[in-house]
Amino acid sequence: MPAHVIFLAFLLLLFAGIAGCQLLGFRIAKQRRTHGDPGLNKGTTAVQGSLFALLGLLVAFTISGGEDRLDVRRRLIIEEANAIETAYLRLDLLPPAAQPALRDDFRRYTDARIAEFAAFPDLQQVRIAHRRAGEEQHQLWQHTIAAVDETPDIRPALLLVPAVNAMFDVTTARDAALRTHAPIAIFALLLLLSFACAFFSGAEMAKGDHPSLLHVVAFAATLALTTYVIVNIELPRLGFARLGPIDALIVQVRQRMN
Repeated sequence: MPAHVIFLAFLLLLFAGIAGCQLLGFRIAKQRRTHGDPGLNKGTTAVQGSLFALLGLLVAFTISGGEDRLDVRRRLIIEEANAIETAYLRLDLLPPAAQPALRDDFRRYTDARIAEFAAFPDLQQVRIAHRRAGEEQHQLWQHTIAAVDETPDIRPALLLVPAVNAMFDVTTARDAALRTHAPIAIFALLLLLSFACAFFSGAEMAKGDHPSLLHVVAFAATLALTTYVIVNIELPRLGFARLGPIDALIVQVRQRMN
């Protein structure tokens, strides 16, 4: 199932769940008031205030953390683009006869890296592209070592090998950043607090004869959209918070290799 369909289904289910909790809170509170027990609406201001404050704090914390992780992913893309171009330019240090084959290796490796991230959100194609990039990386490294071994001058090795190493190292950092997210417990707590706040907001409406449809929809939509945005920030390759404009930096580096 396409990722955008899953995200949309999540948004709709969350909206329905929050709205349902409000209506459930209204119904239970209304029944208790009908039977002369106003306990659900009495003396709960401090509890409700604490829950809503905690929910607001958790939302702010989660969004802030997600933005920080998104910035790290952007920064690593920039670092990889710089590392690839630096290593490619240092091929000029090698003898002219050794350069063409290595330049072809660099082009294939860069194409593989571009294809890997362009394959999202198709995770199966991502895995295939990731294996191909690993194979191209291994081949590039072997050819680099062979080229510097055959070069009498040691200076190309001192400059080129560390640059190629740095280019490979940043791929590991990008893979790690791709897998770094807020703990699942944070999202579970966020959902639990959203439902709890929805329940008590619905119970508060029991002071009237009917629940306010406007407030039910507004509250459910606001919380659902906020959670939806948080999930998209945490999973930018799958959601709408795409990294395409930053990915274009590596594409530009590849174009300069021609």
